[in-house]
Amino acid sequence: MPVRAGRKETSERTREGALASLPPLPERPLVSVVIPVLNEEATIGACLEAIEAQTYDHGFIEVVVADGGSTDGTRAIVAEHARASTLRALRLIDNPGRTTASGLNEALRVAGGEVIQRIDGHTVVPPEFIAANVRALRETGAAAVGGVVETRGRGRVGEAIALAMSHPFGVGDARFRIGGDPGPVDTVPMAAYRRACFERLGGFPEADKGEDDAFNFLVRQAGGVVYLDPRIRCIYYCRSTYRALAAQYFGYGRARGRALVERPRSARVRHVVPAAAVGAGGAVLAAAPLSAAARWAAGGLSAAYGLLAAGAALHAAGRRRAWSLAPLTLLAFPVMHLSYGLGTLLGAAEAAFRPLTLGRRRSVPSPAAPR
Repeated sequence: MPVRAGRKETSERTREGALASLPPLPERPLVSVVIPVLNEEATIGACLEAIEAQTYDHGFIEVVVADGGSTDGTRAIVAEHARASTLRALRLIDNPGRTTASGLNEALRVAGGEVIQRIDGHTVVPPEFIAANVRALRETGAAAVGGVVETRGRGRVGEAIALAMSHPFGVGDARFRIGGDPGPVDTVPMAAYRRACFERLGGFPEADKGEDDAFNFLVRQAGGVVYLDPRIRCIYYCRSTYRALAAQYFGYGRARGRALVERPRSARVRHVVPAAAVGAGGAVLAAAPLSAAARWAAGGLSAAYGLLAAGAALHAAGRRRAWSLAPLTLLAFPVMHLSYGLGTLLGAAEAAFRPLTLGRRRSVPSPAAPR
């Protein structure tokens, strides 16, 4: 019998400690894989094939694909996989909101698992992915676990973007992108969550991009642990053009800018450096026509950034013996940084003058009772 328990409109103080104590995880819990999609024809087939290849007992895996109105062959591909699936269930539902967060929340309405596993439609996971996540949840007692994302691209520009997104100069100290030791972190992508996270905190914030970061912050604020296990891996296919990359990182930055104002405790150094650099650089450039010192400073800053970016591009390309991609990777870095920095400044201004708080989230039912 589904449990329709909407998110309680509790105060931030009441939420604190809500996830500090979690019941033991069953030995073989039902896992609900939730996949938000929109025009993922190029990758959704490989995504679903990878889930069908999981070593975890197929009788304890259900998949809910929430489609935001795809106009390509996405829905037909999902329907074809559903007919031939060996999983407990594979269903396709509509996502009227069309955003990633709304798709996740629509999937939560029908998900019945003790574990809620997010996977994106452009992600391919190895056969042991679900089993490894369940094991990590049980061993660590964490509220959410995830691993390291191996970023890949299609075409030469896509491959260069993947190199930039996997290098510390591009993404800072994000351990889920560059690797690192196991342990608690601020966020992980493609996370596996204990069902209690959504029963006690509600669904994903739907204001803008960054819904997983925002929700993971709520998990940590409620006393839950977000845990990185580098043994867990998945493959993520990044954008294939600089224009698409710029739009993606502008959206990320805009969400982060709002977060910096609304929940400053969630900030990390990597979140503020691009905005600080864009702000400082803009100030210097604005003063350059009026001051020789400002012109020297502008030239010096540009040269320093160019040298650092070139060195990082060579290092990133060299790690994969793909030297010919270095010039394209060099271009990817400023696209990411400038877009993210501008987005952060805009998001911060929006939050300051037109607040969008985490409390303004659409109420969603908790996942259905385990079946």
